[in-house]
Amino acid sequence: TLGGLRALLAPPRPPAAPPRGPGELTAPELGSLLRWLGPHRSPERLLPKYAYASPGALYATQLYLEADGVAGLSGVYYHHPADHTLVRVGDHPAPGGEPGLKVHFLGKRRAIEPVYKNNIVEVLEFEAGHMLGVLEEVLPGLGLTVRPDGFTPEAKARLDVAEEDHYLGTFAVVRYDGRPRPAETELYVQAHGDRVDGLPGGLYRHEDGALVRLGDEVVERRHVIAINQGVYDRASFGISAVARTEDAWRRYMVLGTLLHHLQRVPGTGLMSSGYSSRTGHPLPASQRLDDLLRRASAPAAPASYFAVGGPVSEAQTEHEGMNEDAVHTKGPAEMIRDDAAQFLPDYMVPSRVVVVDRLPVTANGKTDLKATALLPEVAGSGNTAAHVEPETPTERWLAAEWGRLLGYEEVSTQDEFFSSGGNSLHSVALVNRINRRFGTRLPLQTLFETPTLAGLAARVDDRAAAPAASRLVRLNSDRAPAQVFAWPGLGGYPMNLRTLALGFDGERSVAGVQAYGINEGETPHATIRRMAEADIAEIRRIQPNGPYTLWGYSFGARVAFEAAWQLERTGEKVENLLLICPGNPRVRTEDGRRWGREASFTNPVYVTILHSVFAGTTHGSAVEACLRETTDEDSFVAFVHRTMPALSEGTIRRITQVVSATYEFDYTFRELRERRVEAPVTIFKARGDDYSFLEDSSGYSAEPPRIVPLTGDHYEVLKEHGVAELLAGIRALDLFP
Repeated sequence: TLGGLRALLAPPRPPAAPPRGPGELTAPELGSLLRWLGPHRSPERLLPKYAYASPGALYATQLYLEADGVAGLSGVYYHHPADHTLVRVGDHPAPGGEPGLKVHFLGKRRAIEPVYKNNIVEVLEFEAGHMLGVLEEVLPGLGLTVRPDGFTPEAKARLDVAEEDHYLGTFAVVRYDGRPRPAETELYVQAHGDRVDGLPGGLYRHEDGALVRLGDEVVERRHVIAINQGVYDRASFGISAVARTEDAWRRYMVLGTLLHHLQRVPGTGLMSSGYSSRTGHPLPASQRLDDLLRRASAPAAPASYFAVGGPVSEAQTEHEGMNEDAVHTKGPAEMIRDDAAQFLPDYMVPSRVVVVDRLPVTANGKTDLKATALLPEVAGSGNTAAHVEPETPTERWLAAEWGRLLGYEEVSTQDEFFSSGGNSLHSVALVNRINRRFGTRLPLQTLFETPTLAGLAARVDDRAAAPAASRLVRLNSDRAPAQVFAWPGLGGYPMNLRTLALGFDGERSVAGVQAYGINEGETPHATIRRMAEADIAEIRRIQPNGPYTLWGYSFGARVAFEAAWQLERTGEKVENLLLICPGNPRVRTEDGRRWGREASFTNPVYVTILHSVFAGTTHGSAVEACLRETTDEDSFVAFVHRTMPALSEGTIRRITQVVSATYEFDYTFRELRERRVEAPVTIFKARGDDYSFLEDSSGYSAEPPRIVPLTGDHYEVLKEHGVAELLAGIRALDLFP
């Protein structure tokens, strides 16, 4: 919100004790102060964390104390953070005078060079600035503060360090006088679209507590370092800090200090995403900022720093694991695939991405696909289990189709379909081909139930003895009885819940409830009440009694709510009810006002939503083409089949009919007043969604529901690049012991 952003830009001053000189500092107080600069370890983390931003937790910027008459010390000391000790490295240059305490910052080149090829000194100075931010935060509580003492390169000789190391500057610990420091930085804020409530998208200068609009143009995603572009997509705003200090040696330090103070404001998280360079290697974000400043007739930036930000929960702040580092542990292949998932429909997202130095070419300069397939990086990127050659005719036929779909040779009977790169469309295509080839009627969820090639071949060969198919689709690898039952959105095919379910592998087994009507020979139910009744019957086949944990996504949230109410009416306990994105995504607002919720192929909103069931997005050229070509069910089915040939026309038609039968489902006022659940309800609300059927009502739950806002939109929250936020939100509820 605008209020939250203003609070961030004006962080409170730390509490202060009565002023005193550094000579009054005791040894325990000095030890407590230095502990703030040491590592904090957790058994759940590979690397320690610091109370400030330490790039790579390398402790490349190191601290030396020059003390005389302070806490019984006299000399120059290296602060060893891991051991929490002071190591004396030399004598004080002028002992016996007035008690004093100075801090020298030293950058260890070898510690940081393997990670940062360019801008090494700048990064070291940023870290020194963050450390100074800690001192500015803690020292006032001791009646002290820290002030610049000067840039004195000869001080390096007293520190007993290597010649290649970088002396960064010296600061003095002095009596706290309560006076604010002169402004040495300038802040520019950019709001991303509608993500800051009360502040239209665009660029602003922060002046005397106000935000002065400069224009629409901002630092864009493409200007952000690649590893943080996914974070940019989830960010609500960005902050550009510009150094205005006259001390050239402190320009990057004052930026680091400012960022530290901003990062300490509760409820908001910031991620560094680009900075300038004094050595000729500026990152694109700083170059973009320079351009924006020129257009606004603002003074040029001697040094600048860009960070993106957004809300963080208390659970995220207190978390001691490595979930927050997930984006930084991804390699180029994962980042490319995540990027593709943001812009392409699900069926076009590559199942695997392999990075090679160069692609082999033919004599006429075209890519040599056969030679590419034989590259070690490509050949070795598939399954790592022992290869078992297909033997039976069914196994050999399946291996050929499997490999053709997923794009690799040497298919083993032990290969697992989804681990080999298969997705929902691949699975539907393979099941359809099996049914045509062998005359079977395997349901679409077959590959969830028997994901290995050997198991699938056995099921085809033994089809006469196959058990009746269940509509409960196991979504993760936990083979324990299902402990969470989850309903998908419109269309009723639960594959899009799989990424969410995999986040709970080893913790909870998750079963998706596939809609009745998707498999051949099934007719969709006519009401939500009847849908829930049939789904409860399926659930009770494997879990006859409660307590039950029910989740529902989008339209599935309505079915989950109805199922919870019906279960409680029979005396069963529903332990938790999670409603994920229960509101409709805002699509073609003007058309929505005209057509309402009419399931008609002349309704552009309905066609857009229907297309999104297959494509996973309501935007893009494919949506516009679909709207141009669709006049009825036949033309819609033909369009989807042409653009997604892996799906048979029969499958597209059945899913379309499920959507058509359920699109207009909604509770009447009387029906909702009749329904009240005792289970605790949590609503995860996606960015940009309309109010849901529950948020417009009251009294439907014994306790007020928890509302958890998400920064991802209706579709992003279930995709690989956006599901982490939803996973963290569910974990924060402590649903699982």
